[in-house]
Amino acid sequence: MKSRFSRWIFGLLVLIASGHAPAQDAAALAPVVLPGGGVADAAAKFGYFPSTGGGIDAIDLSSGKILWTTKEANRPLLATAERLFAQAPVPGKANQVRIMVFDATDKGKKLQASQPVTFPDWVSVGVTYGRSFASTARLHPKKLIYVWEARGWYAGGARPTPEIEKAARKAASGVVQVDLPSTKWHKLDGDQVPKGTPAHVPGEVQKAKVGQQTYVIMDRPGPKTFQRLRSLRALDARGTVLWEQEIAAPVFLPPLP
Repeated sequence: MKSRFSRWIFGLLVLIASGHAPAQDAAALAPVVLPGGGVADAAAKFGYFPSTGGGIDAIDLSSGKILWTTKEANRPLLATAERLFAQAPVPGKANQVRIMVFDATDKGKKLQASQPVTFPDWVSVGVTYGRSFASTARLHPKKLIYVWEARGWYAGGARPTPEIEKAARKAASGVVQVDLPSTKWHKLDGDQVPKGTPAHVPGEVQKAKVGQQTYVIMDRPGPKTFQRLRSLRALDARGTVLWEQEIAAPVFLPPLP
């Protein structure tokens, strides 16, 4: 494991030297963001997307073929040539996640899983009424910087009073450092946050040009009310469809009575 990790660090340093790291912080590697909540490695060879089965699919971006699937995490955060960093819910704990590391060269073999990262009690990392959660990450040698944001609002069926609506509004955010290759993590405040760490989690993109291809998401109604089906479509420079692959669609909850 030690030699693998050393090779990974060497590969990260090569990526930094080649200019793939953000200009504002030469020691950090930002995710290559794809539509539909996906990320790609810096060379744009492989993409990682939330799957329809609740996990993550690894996709060959040249052909659209699914190479492997893991159900141990459900949100890809960042990828290198050898590693996928992802977020996983903690069963029975709506306000906790684990940061997991997978071997992208060995069919998604799990390498590490952090101790549960705990958010305020009112936070829900999954889909529920009156709550939203978003996250992103930056990779540094020997550490992953994890940025999160959560929101809360009134989502009852009856019209609330102004006081109830105001009391239901909540917002929280934070930055966590996950030490690699250990499973330890700790919160960062103020001057502890590395330069170049985003102040906010970017919104989901609908279209992105990565490498020689452009990727767009295609949504269509699902078989049930409030359900949607989603595909990722790859286009060449002329706009010709190269391939299309189904990925996870957003979950819409029916209105409360």
